[in-house]
Amino acid sequence: MVKILKNPVFLASVILSLLFYSGAVKIKNRSDFTSLAKKSGIIKLEGFVSSNPVKSAFFNSSYKTDFSVSKAFTKNGSFFASGKVSLYFPCEFVEGFYPGKLYSVASQKTGGGFLVENGAMFLLDVEFSDKFGEKTFLVKGGKALGWRGNGFTSRFCKFRALCRLQFKRLMYAWKEAGGFLLALLSGSREYTEKSVSDAFRDSGLSYIIALSGMHLGLFGSLAYFFGKKASGQNLGNAIQLGAVVFFVWFAGLSPSLFRAFIASLILYLNSLLRMNRPDSLTLLSVCFISHILIFPNHIFEAAFMLSYSSLLGIILFSKTLRKILPCLLPYKTRLSLADSISSQCATAPVSIKIFGKIMPVGIIASLFVSPLVFLFLYLGLFGVLLCLLLPFLQDFFSVSLNFLYFLIKKLLLFFGKAKSF
Repeated sequence: MVKILKNPVFLASVILSLLFYSGAVKIKNRSDFTSLAKKSGIIKLEGFVSSNPVKSAFFNSSYKTDFSVSKAFTKNGSFFASGKVSLYFPCEFVEGFYPGKLYSVASQKTGGGFLVENGAMFLLDVEFSDKFGEKTFLVKGGKALGWRGNGFTSRFCKFRALCRLQFKRLMYAWKEAGGFLLALLSGSREYTEKSVSDAFRDSGLSYIIALSGMHLGLFGSLAYFFGKKASGQNLGNAIQLGAVVFFVWFAGLSPSLFRAFIASLILYLNSLLRMNRPDSLTLLSVCFISHILIFPNHIFEAAFMLSYSSLLGIILFSKTLRKILPCLLPYKTRLSLADSISSQCATAPVSIKIFGKIMPVGIIASLFVSPLVFLFLYLGLFGVLLCLLLPFLQDFFSVSLNFLYFLIKKLLLFFGKAKSF
């Protein structure tokens, strides 16, 4: 404990946390919407989508996105604008090109449909809403204006959107297992069964399905393994970093994924410069400070608080718990159980504050579900790569992944019935 308290980087992160979460220091929203047009009077918005569309339970199961505004229109004329607003797109607008979800209404309203992805530019008919206490806009119609930027930037944004669309189509062919793998690798949950999503939440395992360091680590580890086998450690590290950058580019920047991305960059530079590897607490503290400097608004998001508190709990308490737990338990079971208990204890205050409850069943559930999800992810990644080269193996991987998914689903539904506190 004395050693921890003498860590200057950790102390700095603790002080910053106290200042921000106590309200002593206010964080200014760098992307706050600014315009002479009054929000409640706006009927049209021009700009570009600046986040991945995420399925929402509000507003008739719409998709929520951030939208960077360049112009706002009222009945009295047009106004220059800047900053971001929250938009809710109707499902039929976003899913117009998705496999198995074709909407004639969207085609009529949008002139053939459009891709709602990061970087897509639109002129949208909107309606202001303050329902559920959130000042936001509901999309009623509009037209596509191309992609953000000029030349290479515009083509790059469009290429990413098409890659994500094609990946959805590939995963759709793998049925329920494909929908689950899609959520794990891209953050898109259009094809994830609602009962499974609810079971992850109710069993205290939401962190597994949320894009995080686990997914980034698995993807990077596979790239490093093959890169090192082919060309040695130096090139292996470079290939691993390239894979990590690709994953973040493809999946998008969630708070937990960005934390893992910062850590990966630090460790890569550390290896490249032949420096001593930083201890886990220092690394987490550097990531925390860097994160709030780059994206200060993330600090109040649930994913940010749960991600950092979970890792902090594991770093501080897991090692001690491993010694306390019965020696009769296998080492890997003690390790997993200690990590799970540490994570649950550290995130309990955040869970109570945000969700009003904690799910202690997650401690036991993770022992059974996490290994299966790891196996599912590895097999899924391997299957995607192999099926691109040998398409005739698609049916084999479809059957294998759906069998694993069936086991995961049954376990989740079982643990999801346990009571929370």
